[in-house]
Amino acid sequence: MDQQDQNGLTMAGRIELVRRLLDYTRKQWAEELGVSTRIIENIEYGKQRPTSEIFEAISKKFPFILNYVVSGDSEVVFTNEEKKFLKDLEKYDASEVKEILNSKPKKRY
Repeated sequence: MDQQDQNGLTMAGRIELVRRLLDYTRKQWAEELGVSTRIIENIEYGKQRPTSEIFEAISKKFPFILNYVVSGDSEVVFTNEEKKFLKDLEKYDASEVKEILNSKPKKRY
């Protein structure tokens, strides 16, 4: 079950609230996110969970609302270490990323 925020909204409710505050119809919101209107309806009615593709589309078009949609928290505060880690992520080129993804995980003990 989805965690409710301070207003009692689940993720589905937050997605609908954001859509309405941005003044989109379900059809317009679906087009903006690259999905069908039926998927938006199913998400808002709680019949379907948002996919990673929907989260990715939201993060690309509306990065400032993704954290709220997912967690219900509208304030994101990063430590200096987290900021550095995120900044370092931008520095990797495609070959380095491929090498990391194809390597065996390091033992953490």
